[in-house]
Amino acid sequence: MSRPLSNSPVPDGPHDGWQSSYDAANHASEGTPQYRVLAQARWPGVELLVCREDIRQRTLWAIDQPCHTVIVHLGGTMRELDTEIDGAGSTHAPPSPGDIWLIPAKRRYASQAKGQVITYAELRLSPLAEVDVGSGQRAPIEGLMPRLGHRDEFLHYSVARLGRLSQQDDDLSVMMAERLQLVLRQHLYDGYRLPMMRAPASARLAPRAARQLCDHIEARLDQRITLAELAMLVEMSVHQLLIAFRRDFGTTPAQYILAQRLRRARWHLLNSNADIANIAVDCGFASHSHLSAAFKRDTGITPRQFRDGLRMRAME
Repeated sequence: MSRPLSNSPVPDGPHDGWQSSYDAANHASEGTPQYRVLAQARWPGVELLVCREDIRQRTLWAIDQPCHTVIVHLGGTMRELDTEIDGAGSTHAPPSPGDIWLIPAKRRYASQAKGQVITYAELRLSPLAEVDVGSGQRAPIEGLMPRLGHRDEFLHYSVARLGRLSQQDDDLSVMMAERLQLVLRQHLYDGYRLPMMRAPASARLAPRAARQLCDHIEARLDQRITLAELAMLVEMSVHQLLIAFRRDFGTTPAQYILAQRLRRARWHLLNSNADIANIAVDCGFASHSHLSAAFKRDTGITPRQFRDGLRMRAME
């Protein structure tokens, strides 16, 4: 992924306004996976990169930046992906197109991957970038919640659309992109802002505890998982766990587990020929119908439609 993830070159230039696509394929240093910036655009406080990278060799990525970074996997196969965000745990499952990572400003992200040629977008936002909060008031996008392998169809397709617009030079495309990036920053502020809540110091997850929870859940997605066992794992009461989990993950344990089961199901639907009923059981769903109902609530389509390619591709 783009600098600083894989240290691939990104052109220097002004941080305001519009910049056309830039091809960095021939500038990659020896030993760096082939990397190409397909499109790039900048506005005050916001930057977008759409990139293509060859990860047939194991590739290491890292982020530790003063800006928020949203990574959207747009296409291509990953066979392996190990990812960690400080304080938000880790995940070891490869993504499907549309999976999203949100790395808040000053949080450290580390990842290693192996697969084929992949396409992805990075949306970078300054914590000082502002949004409209009503009554003529504006507020900065300061604290955002981390996300690993998250699903947000609006964010996915909007970022992909913004990437396509950034490859056009006409005035209407420029105006549409300007408007869309404002909508995206509002969406992030409304949907991913850290909750204003006071919790006792004990109701926080240490980084090690967050990793333990993520690893335990991922290892047992095909089995029954209880709040009691998760609380025991990190030596908390169930009540403390619920407060700490929402504070650090921005969601409940049940919602997190469902998201990880759906993520695993999507990958198997795209990368295996297994029967959907078997995929359902292997991913922790009670039956084919249980998976189908959860899948349709999450994506708007059935697992069969997803597998058969009726789900619109954001970027070829």
